[in-house]
Amino acid sequence: MRPGETPADAAVRETEEETGWRATGTIRPLMYTQPSPGIMTSQHHIFRADNARHVGDPEDAFESDRIDWVPLDDIRGLIDKRHIVAGTTLAALLFVLADR
Repeated sequence: MRPGETPADAAVRETEEETGWRATGTIRPLMYTQPSPGIMTSQHHIFRADNARHVGDPEDAFESDRIDWVPLDDIRGLIDKRHIVAGTTLAALLFVLADR
């Protein structure tokens, strides 16, 4: 986060910079996690936005291998095939699926 920026503001900014999509409408907290407590200090504030609009190419294209919209019904299969393996991403997606 930048000085004076809330976690929600940082999430909206980072999403746009890394994907080229701007979250619109309500941005709501989904979960908070510390992926490796005791090993490093890293706080992850995860938010959910149900709408977004494309605003251009990512500013930080090196941060994402691929940017796609994926139906929630496809998430479990992608996890099973090990196409989604990052711990915080897994936790957030499983939280969304459990909350359906």
